Parts: sequence; structure tokens; C-alpha cells
Amino acid sequence: MYSIRAFATLASLLRLASAADVFAHFMVQNTYAYDINQWKTDMSQAQAIGVDGFALNWIPPDCVPGLDWTVARINDAFTAAEQVGFKLMHSFDMSYSVCDVYWNQTFMASILSTHAGSSAAYRWNSNLLVSTYGGDQVVQYGNQFFQGLKNTMQSSNAISIAPALTTYSMSAQYDASSAASSLVSDYPSIDGYLNWQAWPLDVQQNSSVTPDQAFQSALKSKGRAGPYVMAVSPWQYKDLNDGNPLDAWVAYSDTLFPDRLRQLTSDAIQPDIIELLSWNDFCESHYLRDLPSQDITAKDYVELGDMGNYVWGQSHSAWRVIAKYYLHWWKNGSPPAITEDQVVFWHRVHPKDAVCTGGSSTGIRNNDMPEDAVFAWALVSENSTISMTVGSNQYWNFEADNSGPTMNMVPFPSDLTGNGVTPIVAIMRNGQLLGVSNSSQAISSDCAYQNYNPVVGLVGPGL
Repeated sequence: MYSIRAFATLASLLRLASAADVFAHFMVQNTYAYDINQWKTDMSQAQAIGVDGFALNWIPPDCVPGLDWTVARINDAFTAAEQVGFKLMHSFDMSYSVCDVYWNQTFMASILSTHAGSSAAYRWNSNLLVSTYGGDQVVQYGNQFFQGLKNTMQSSNAISIAPALTTYSMSAQYDASSAASSLVSDYPSIDGYLNWQAWPLDVQQNSSVTPDQAFQSALKSKGRAGPYVMAVSPWQYKDLNDGNPLDAWVAYSDTLFPDRLRQLTSDAIQPDIIELLSWNDFCESHYLRDLPSQDITAKDYVELGDMGNYVWGQSHSAWRVIAKYYLHWWKNGSPPAITEDQVVFWHRVHPKDAVCTGGSSTGIRNNDMPEDAVFAWALVSENSTISMTVGSNQYWNFEADNSGPTMNMVPFPSDLTGNGVTPIVAIMRNGQLLGVSNSSQAISSDCAYQNYNPVVGLVGPGL
């Protein structure tokens, strides 16, 4: 058993509490069926865990025929956000290069100005905050493009730019200081930065805050006004199943989410903003939102295509319990009181060496890294025993108390053929059963589709 006790160190006691802001990355491409009420539902669920706004990721609406509906959905998003007291900022996707249409400063300035007067428009140092995904690997963009956009907006609605330039974030995994120095040198136009690399890059270890520290320090050394945005993500797995081995990978993520969130409770790094990756990027397996409806008439219907093979049935909603705990701590400077008994648990649905009948023909990069295990994160109001059963690995117990979260794991048993085994997790106290939950998915080596996307369960009250 290993523990992640949430205790207040002397350093954290000395740190002043501040009402910092949390955003969740939101894929506008998944909102074709949305109306204002559906936007409000998503926003309210995000607010319930401490999220203050969505960073709206979208590609140029004229890049694909018929994609102009995204502008209407964004208009609805601002209407909904105004009604529920939520914030929005644009995250222009500048990585998309499969067409010959790109973002241009005139259109971007127009869409930014349209909502500049909205109470939902997020501002940093009185400026509209603008973010991106990419912008460093497509020749039509780069520093001069960002500076041109700032110049265009300066006289009417000045902006601050905090882009996610993935080349620098990935380089920082190997040499953080050099990557950060290059960023501020190559991009004198930017005010802040979103360090997109929330996952370990092809290594079997959890992410450290060293790149975050380097980027934040480099920005400050050049007098940039920020913000520094730290990305936090629960998982990453994607399989485009297109025959390209670069399009099928899993990042080492077994305990990534609680470990990365826990970093926020120390003085090692204090970002200006946290961005959760993501709210609804289903195809990369790091969604925190409830699964969308498969009913084509539903307002949250999403067409996932082949990638639905590893998304449908794989709920991640309970991960929001973990996020809520740590986001409250980060915002308030001290851990929240524990008044309920909850265990969040997650696992993959087949062992990593299973040969499945469907999925990527090229294999999954890093598929040897995940541990074949069921992981549990317990938060209890009084001393409790957490009991876990995974097939023949029965009644693996660990103790938890109200000093903070406790984690444990149970390995997959060896015999997983046929229908496999369904994990069972229970909370016991003084010999009494307080709550029990069976996973919604079994673990079996007889798998129809290769899948490194976990299913997440919950014992106790939800959100």
C-alpha cells in the first residue's frame, strides 16, 4: 500500500490562499447537437468541481465544408455562460493542417470582438485572454502571426496570448531550461504560456513540475505578464487505427491524475491558471465529462466513429471526485474537510499482453508501460477499511482515515479468459459495510477491441 496523505506542510501554511482560476479544455467539434440548455448542463457540472471556465478549442470553420455551425455553437456557449456565471476563452486550434485554410487575423479579431463585452469573456490583467493548441509547427503561424493579432486587437479589445506550443512542451521533458529559454526568445510576442505536456513523454514515470517551473521562471525573467497555465490530465490513449504507428499510443497514466493534482498543494509550483485536459476530448481518452448520448436525437449526441470502440462504456465521471478535492485545496490554500466516504477506482478492461480481435494494426506505442492492476483512491470521514476483490485476488484490504486520500492497487489475476472478472470495491467500518460497488466493465483477455482507455467507478455518493 502507498499513501498520498494530504497534510499541510509548514510551507503550505505560509502560502497565502488565493482564488486562482481553473479551466477545462473543451472540444467544440463535439457540440454539433448542443443547445443553450445543454451548454448550461455541462457548465454546471464543471462548476460543481471547481472549474471556472472552458477553453474553447476549435478549428477554422471554413476548413471543412459545413463547419460554420461552430460559430453558432460558440454564440450559444456565451449566452449560456452569462446565465450561469461561467467564463470562456478561445483556444484556437493551430495544429490542424490537413486543408489549405488557416486561421487569419481578421476573422479571429472579429470573433474575439463579438464577445468582448460579454460577462463570460475571460480577462487577464484587463485583456481578453487568448490561447491556442499549437501554432509552432504550421508555417502560416508563428511569432509574427501572434504579434499581428495583438496589433489588430490593440485599439479596440487588447488581448494577452498564452499559447500551447507543443514543440517546446515536449522538448522540456528532456531539457526544461533550454526549452523555456528558447520559447521566450523565439516568441517575444506571447504574454504567457500553456504547457500542454500534461503526460510523461514515452517514459514509465509520472510527470514532474520541472518543466512548469522552467517555463514560469522564463516568462517572469523576461517581464511577461502571464498567465502561466499548468495542464493537468487524468490519462492519454488514442488509436486512430489508420495504419500509422504514430497515431496509436498510450501515455503512462496509472496514477497520473492524483499525483499531478497533488503537486498543486505544495510550493514547488504555483501556476496562475490550471487547465484540465480535458472536459470532452473522448478520442484521446482524457475526458472528465459524462459519456455523451448515443441517441442521435439527444442534445449531447457525438459521433465517434471507430474510436467509439474504446470510449463507449468507459465512464470517467468519478474522476471528477478527485479533481474536486484537489482543486478546492489549491484555490483555498488548505485541504477541504472530509464529510463523506468515497472510493474512486479505475482499471483497463484487458491485460496489456492480450491479443484482441480489433484495434490498431500497428500496435500501441508504450503498451508495455501500464500496470495490469485496479487502482483505488479513498477519501473517508473516519477510520475505514477499503476491501478490493479482483477475481481470485480476493479481499485485498487497506486502511484509510480522515487525514487525507489514500491509494492502493490490486493486480489482475492470471486467469482472465472467457467473461473475465468484475472488480468489486467496498468501504467497511467497525465491521459494517458502508458501501460497495461493482465495476461496470469486466476484465478479460478475450477482448474484441484493443483498449487502453480505463473505466472509472465510484463507491459512495457522486457529484
